[in-house]
Amino acid sequence: DDMWAGWCAKTICDQLGYGVKTGVPYIRHEKASKWQSNFRKEQNGILWQEEIIPFFEDVSLSSSSAINCYYELADEVEENLTEIDEYFDELSNGMRIWANLWEDK
Repeated sequence: DDMWAGWCAKTICDQLGYGVKTGVPYIRHEKASKWQSNFRKEQNGILWQEEIIPFFEDVSLSSSSAINCYYELADEVEENLTEIDEYFDELSNGMRIWANLWEDK
């Protein structure tokens, strides 16, 4: 989820001409984790990166507002990533719901 949100934000910021700075994390994560169960939970995401990263590198957005870019991105996800897995259809719908909630504010 955090990587997906970062890719979406970076793509939209690039479209709008906003700078994005990355660097060393502000919080150091030191708790022990169960790598095997974490891997099972994140396995699809790890494998999908081979196709998701090029998608974000190549996607083209035309809107001039962040919210409209997000809607465009949801459409692109539905159009281009559902062939990887049906999950992306659900994700694109969730993206639209999230954007609608922000617009209602």
